[in-house]
Amino acid sequence: MGMRALAESDVGTWTWHIADDVLECDAAAATVLGLPRPKGSRGTPFAAFLEHIHPEDRRRIACIIADLRREGGLYIAQYRTVPVPGEVRWVLVRGRYIRNAEGVVDEAHGIVIDVTACSREGFLDESAFYATDAAAGGIDQVAEMALALYTAAENGLSRPGFDRLKPLLDMLLHQIGRQLVIAPAVPDLDSVH
Repeated sequence: MGMRALAESDVGTWTWHIADDVLECDAAAATVLGLPRPKGSRGTPFAAFLEHIHPEDRRRIACIIADLRREGGLYIAQYRTVPVPGEVRWVLVRGRYIRNAEGVVDEAHGIVIDVTACSREGFLDESAFYATDAAAGGIDQVAEMALALYTAAENGLSRPGFDRLKPLLDMLLHQIGRQLVIAPAVPDLDSVH
């Protein structure tokens, strides 16, 4: 893993405040995505995120995200990041693009999991996919509930209480992420090439 080894966890969380163009990541997500974490900063512009996606995956992921910004819904994708020059990581990202009361997609949140160790010869079986809500079920439903639990704990507990619970939540999200990686493709998934 080199100098960018994820010391505590290879599962991170992210929130994108679309109207403000602010992408907030915890330390694990920022590390695997290659995003700076300046002290006192609220987050990073979304363009910085795109810059760290592997050039061969960037257009495909940008197209998926553009669709989700219009339609909202579930987001699951596997792609490569380049957190620092010369280092390539495979990630599984799962989240939800949320519509506000006016029906406009104004926020997205989710998890990112470093799945480089699961790649064989540098390639994952599925290059990228995303699911509609109708196709969600099984492990994906479990992932949705675990993400909601993580968010509820982060927002509802005191900082010390959340800090004690976070390693267990990270472990849960990590294992769910591993199952998402090895789960057979859902027939209703739209493949994006």
